[in-house]
Amino acid sequence: MYSKIAFNNVKKSIKDYAIYFLTLTFAVCIFYSFNSIESQKVVFEVNSSESDIISGLSKAIGIVSIFVSFILGSLIIYANNFLIKKRKKELGIYMTLGMGKNKISKILLFETLIIGLMSLIAGIILGMIFSQGLSVFTAKLFDVGMGEYKFIVSFEGIIKSTIYFGIMFLLVMIFNTIVVSKYKLIDMLIASRKSEKIKLKNPIINIIIFIIQFVEKP
Repeated sequence: MYSKIAFNNVKKSIKDYAIYFLTLTFAVCIFYSFNSIESQKVVFEVNSSESDIISGLSKAIGIVSIFVSFILGSLIIYANNFLIKKRKKELGIYMTLGMGKNKISKILLFETLIIGLMSLIAGIILGMIFSQGLSVFTAKLFDVGMGEYKFIVSFEGIIKSTIYFGIMFLLVMIFNTIVVSKYKLIDMLIASRKSEKIKLKNPIINIIIFIIQFVEKP
């Protein structure tokens, strides 16, 4: 029941979820690509010292990718919060129909699972493609030759991406449950009359909000 409602909600709100989905997909793509460099090493014609350098580079990039992913994770949580606030009235209607907050949280959980799985699969596929170009860039950066071309799939990158974003999706689910539990019915029903006024000094966040609002225009 909950999964069917969640799936219908995702289809109905596809425009609202588009930015959220693209953000998640981009984050997974970058994370996978950076963590697949070590696997790409097999296509390089390198000696032992060059191999050690590339291994060191892949570890350094892996650490940087984690830092970047934390930033993207914060953005994803913000985008998720934006969507929840935008849907206050819809969630309020569910409550007037007799649906408790726990059931609403379950629907949001399934929605997060649907978007999360779709973006994880799409991001890894795009990451596989992007990582092939990244291996060519790495080869030119160190001026090393490349052997016969092979399409490399990094299982390490897939596992790391699945674990990291699995944890992030879990945090989003917990966040949604906490947020919904604090909402009052009257506030949810009149939410559509209020415009979200956010004063932020961070220009990047302002640009993101502008893009989301621009896409939502009919």
